[in-house]
Amino acid sequence: MKRYRELIGRYHESLHGACLCTGFLLLADSFWDLNWPSLLLTVCAVLFCFLLHYAVQKEAVIPAGLLLVILHFGVLLFFHFTHRDPQLFLPFLAMETACIAASVYCYFAVRRLYLALPLLASELACLIYYGVEGIPLSKWTICLIFFCCMLFLAEAAGRKKGVGKQDVFFLAPLFLASLLLLSLLPVKDTPIRWERIRNAADAVQEKAAALIVSLDYLFSGTSGTYSLAHTGYSSKGNLGGSLVQSNKAQISVAGDRTKSPLYLKGTVYDTYTGTSWEQGPLSPKNGTREYREQYRQINEALTTSGLTDEEIRSLTHLCTVEIKFEGLKTKSLFHAPNTWRFHLPDALEPDTFGGTILLPKAKGVGFTYEVQFLEINYKSDDFRKLLTEAPASHSDRSCTALPEDLPLRVYDLAKEITRGCGTPYEELEAIRTYLSSYQYTTTVDSPEEGRDFADVFLFDTKTGYCTSFATAMAILGRCRSIPTRYVEGFATDRTCDTENTQIHLGGSSAHAWAEAYLEPIGWVPFDPTPGYSSDTASGWEEHAPEDASSPSSPGTPGSMDGSPAQNREEDTPADEPRTAAGLYKGFLRTLLKLLPIFILLAAACVLGTAVLLFRKFMRHRAYASMDDYQKILFLMDKLFRLGKLSNLPFQEGETLLEYEEKAAGALDAPDAALTDLFRIFRQIRYGGQKASPETVLYMEAYIRSLEKQYINNCSRTGRMLYRLR
Repeated sequence: MKRYRELIGRYHESLHGACLCTGFLLLADSFWDLNWPSLLLTVCAVLFCFLLHYAVQKEAVIPAGLLLVILHFGVLLFFHFTHRDPQLFLPFLAMETACIAASVYCYFAVRRLYLALPLLASELACLIYYGVEGIPLSKWTICLIFFCCMLFLAEAAGRKKGVGKQDVFFLAPLFLASLLLLSLLPVKDTPIRWERIRNAADAVQEKAAALIVSLDYLFSGTSGTYSLAHTGYSSKGNLGGSLVQSNKAQISVAGDRTKSPLYLKGTVYDTYTGTSWEQGPLSPKNGTREYREQYRQINEALTTSGLTDEEIRSLTHLCTVEIKFEGLKTKSLFHAPNTWRFHLPDALEPDTFGGTILLPKAKGVGFTYEVQFLEINYKSDDFRKLLTEAPASHSDRSCTALPEDLPLRVYDLAKEITRGCGTPYEELEAIRTYLSSYQYTTTVDSPEEGRDFADVFLFDTKTGYCTSFATAMAILGRCRSIPTRYVEGFATDRTCDTENTQIHLGGSSAHAWAEAYLEPIGWVPFDPTPGYSSDTASGWEEHAPEDASSPSSPGTPGSMDGSPAQNREEDTPADEPRTAAGLYKGFLRTLLKLLPIFILLAAACVLGTAVLLFRKFMRHRAYASMDDYQKILFLMDKLFRLGKLSNLPFQEGETLLEYEEKAAGALDAPDAALTDLFRIFRQIRYGGQKASPETVLYMEAYIRSLEKQYINNCSRTGRMLYRLR
């Protein structure tokens, strides 16, 4: 029993820290799916906790750290000279780094309960989250976390009762045995549903997302009109520059299954400046709204076309979809081509600015409305029967205007591409086919100042993404006197193969395309971007939608990716780890995977620092409110703590005179002796002498001098531990 007590007394903090560290790392491994071996992680955590405790006891933290660095440097040299792949060592290095950081924090946490509290609180929060989401977790991890919580509660209660840590740690075997017994009991196969907690968490998450989106909208300085910059596209007002995408959900779509990819218009631009697209004057069109006029034109064209009812039904398809804002705030009302009705909440009445439809006030997260629109099979022979061969005439001249300095070779190219075409529709199809042979890339340099964007794309770079292809399509169409305009919004083909399934569209689904005005139908979308073009160019009977769960085939737009499928391989090259750049990228990916752990540890350190500062402030405030006698008692207690740190503890049953004889000389300050201090204290405590401010100042100066003497004589680790007290 005596040996057991000595062992517990010597290593109780190390054991407690090892349990705390192991539980935290196992939970982090499961939470972030780091795929670290559980046994190896446990061994490393326990080993580093004991090594850190031993190094602190021997005041050899810095030599131990240097030895660890030299050891790792030797391992890297071994990998280098044996021509082994250093990336094989990176997961173990990352795991070791996490173990060291966690063991350092847990070492201080077991010595100061207020540092262990945030760590245990975060672990319990993770357990609740796992229970809400139904994520499986090892029983042993749960037992270890609850074991640390029980030790924390026992130590906190023992401190309040004046019981030391060593005596409390004798309860550890009882706690561990009870938890092991509970882990062996049978459990239900069905998880707890946690409906109320789940609903509350969803509500808080939605409110937080709405607040972030509203703040972003407030400080963005935009007019409220939708732009591709809202969804991750890099944009400073001019065309060009590399593409920066984000998969964060912006809107969601649910409703009828469509027969062709769904295009949702957000903003329509009709004025081309040579470097950018701009909207005309934002004043509502008088008379009728464009989308209603468009629907009226289609109905008239169908009525006078001579097509049978069966042919009209094969040519058109009526759809209804529900659109919900999830990650943006805008005035723009997203709608499909040939929209004929909106179902808006609160009797909202939008304004129509040409093809752009704006709400009176910007709406954010949670705004939901319905759109009813008419799909048309633009690639069918029946659709071509509706079109006239006469050139289209549109009242808005900005849809045919071109910059005066547009190079003549652009006009010549448009003429060459459309040579032999008989109708405007055939000319547009020839332009779309020509542009679809250009290369898609998200890395594009901005054109030189003074150069026309379309000219540079068509003749120099011949590479770009959707904004480049849509611009070229519109400009080449205008060169043939066809009214065209540039459109920004969202595009997806997943509605082709889903029915009443909610689809989330993010920045990678943001898209740009062109619209052309054809008599007598009106505005018809044309998308020349590779990957989209091949899909939209096929008729309904030729379109074979894939399962939403399967990956997109080459040449079709991805379900959640705005780039073509053939270019996705650029993101994850198979042979990348064998190159220097691959090693660097692999190391960065490992660091990014560990970033949440580092952030959590940093947040815990910041919280611990804040608690320390707050505790120091409260102690200073409590000391300032004491009278002179209470201050003297407080300073004497501080003197005894300094004596304990100097291996001169005040033993139970020991008198002041006995302690004075034992500590005389060892606790003397440069300007005063311990015997003088004890003489003054005995006169105040037992001789009836009144405590005065001068006596308090004298004792404060003595304690400060003694503290300075102790700090100068101890190691850096001891100095840091003393400042944390």
